[in-house]
Order: sequence, then structure tokens, then C-alpha cells
Amino acid sequence: MELTISAISVVQYAIGPLNSKEEFWRQVAEHLQQAINDGSKLVVFPEYLTGTLLALSPVLNHYEACQFIDSFTNEYITTFQQFSKETGITILGGTHITKEGDSFVNAAFLFFPDGRYVQQNKVHLTPEERARWNLKPGNGFSVYDTAIGRVGILTCYDIEFPESARALADMGADIILCPSFTDEAHGYYRVRLCSQARAIENQIFVALSGLVGYMPHIPQIDSGYCQAGIFAPCDYPFPADGILALGETNESMIATGKIDMEMLKENRERGQVFPAKDRRPEVYAKYASTTTVTES
Repeated sequence: MELTISAISVVQYAIGPLNSKEEFWRQVAEHLQQAINDGSKLVVFPEYLTGTLLALSPVLNHYEACQFIDSFTNEYITTFQQFSKETGITILGGTHITKEGDSFVNAAFLFFPDGRYVQQNKVHLTPEERARWNLKPGNGFSVYDTAIGRVGILTCYDIEFPESARALADMGADIILCPSFTDEAHGYYRVRLCSQARAIENQIFVALSGLVGYMPHIPQIDSGYCQAGIFAPCDYPFPADGILALGETNESMIATGKIDMEMLKENRERGQVFPAKDRRPEVYAKYASTTTVTES
């Protein structure tokens, strides 16, 4: 794959009142236009993006909310396919609740300009998702080749598990896309700091997006807290803090940054440390079968 400099945009999408689904899609299109203006080749929308459509419904219980969001699945897929084809941009359309078998999944969809799309289900569900959303977890990870590099997807809580990013790095991922939804600062900083840790550990880029704003009358998605960003290893030749782009906290906006695959290659070959290479799995394996966590 040719190594190039490319722009990525991460979206801070504001939840709030909606008058129609057409208004929702206009808002999505406006963010995409901003990304086009910034020259982006890849755009990352947040987790539970289509949960915003609950603003068009009466208050629902959690199962009904899943059914309501799933009713937009065909429209969600065809609209993002059209957006990607028309703009020539690879788009992570956030995540969308859709039905698989007798249950629902929290699924990230990645759309390509040639009309293809792939689906990555969230593997690690939060206690709230298990209790409230009636979701089932995914059971694997994949990587996907794009025009700017090989990407993997870790949705929000997924990135808090180092093994997840390690699996993607072992499959050759250069970039991890992390759509997130956190409703207050504690959750945000868990995801943000883990995103930066995964970038350091695996010598990769991480692109983090999130929901912001308020829908206090919608119990499933009543508030969002985020400062989206694009992160690199905190090592030469990148900035010392590893931050390539950062949004303004809780503002409706996109943040755009440039990733340089040649710089990533240089980091992997001539950085100050090489955590991706210097791991000692033979040591960790001694403890893998004996170190357990028991739920109370």
C-alpha cells in the first residue's frame, strides 16, 4: 500500500430535538461537507448516532427503543452508501442498533466509495447496555483496507481492553476507529485516555468521535460528553503529547487532523521505544490462565 499523508475527521455530533428524519440527515450531510472542505478521506461518526432519531418518538422502553432504531436500518445503510459514493470519502457511520436473530446488536458500519460496507459489532457491552438495551455482544474483530491505511474498529468500551487493540494491531491495523458515547466526564476520560494508551502500546493511530448535547426526555440517550480527537504514539517523530487533532469539549463540530503513514513507519523503526515489538507474551502467558476476575 502506498504510504501517504491523509486527513481524517472525527465528529462531535450534537443530540437534541428533531422535527423530522430529514433534519437528521441534513445534519449528517453538513458534517460531511465540513470534512470535504477540510480535505478528509475518512470520517468517523459517533456511537449511537441513530439513537438521535429517538427524538422523533414518544418515550419508549428500552426494547421498544431498539425496535424503533432498527426500523431505520435500510435507510441508514442506503443513505450512507450514497453519501460515501457521492463524496468519495470512506465513512464510519457511527453505530446503529440493528436486529440479529432474536436480539439486537450495537453495530458500527464502515462505508466505502465503491458501494461496499462492512459491519463490526461491539464486543464488550457496558453493564448499562446489558441491562437496559437488550443487546448481544459481538464475538470477533476484523481489519479493513482503505485508501489511507488498514483500519480496525473498537466501539467505545471496546477500547478499554488492551487485548482488543492488540488483536487488531497483530492483523496489521494502522488506524483504530473508536466511535463513542459517554454521558459524563468520567466515562469520556476512560475512553480518551485508553485511546491514547492503545496508540502508544501498538504504535498506531486512534480516531475518537463522540456524542455531545442533551435530550433529557429520552432515557436511552439523555446527554453526551466528548472532546473528539486523533491520536498518535507519544514518541518521535510525533508531537510529545501524541495529539494530532482535538475538538472543543461538548461543541457541535468536527476535528480534522493529518495522519502520515511515513511518520508511523519511522516511529516503528526509529522511535525511542518499541512497545509493539518489545512485548514478551511468553511471560504474560504464565499468568493468563490463573489471573481471573470474579463478578460479585
